Amino acid sequence: MVRQFIKGTDGFSGAFAECLCGSPNLYQKGGRKPWNSINFVCALDGFTLADLVTYNNKHNLANGEDNKDGENHNNSWNCGEEGEFASIFEKKLRKRQMRNFFLCLMVSQGVPMIYTGDEYGHTKGGNNNTYCHDNYVLLYFGHPS
Repeated sequence: MVRQFIKGTDGFSGAFAECLCGSPNLYQKGGRKPWNSINFVCALDGFTLADLVTYNNKHNLANGEDNKDGENHNNSWNCGEEGEFASIFEKKLRKRQMRNFFLCLMVSQGVPMIYTGDEYGHTKGGNNNTYCHDNYVLLYFGHPS
């Protein structure tokens, strides 16, 4: 819901508000409180935050499965140009979108989970299924991308 709202998909404002409030529509009946939830935008098995705002489509050719592996429905938006080579306007918009995601994560009720490297814009080059990599694609060394 958060991804759809941030990228501007119509009809998600109500669902987005529910997410910010800890999704009581899903958890309140079970007696759970908002702080029982873990909130995240990105995780290991998917796009990094930088890739979420840089690629509309997965780029998993390096996995050796003809780009058939990995999720096809990422709710991502490349801000106008697919890939890392983009105009200054698009790069600024991508950084703003990343800040928007972080803001949502920090103000949502619950515990925020930040995927390692997202705070610095680490990218996996659009690969959203890096299970088979033991190299720079999967590993984050602490250097801003």
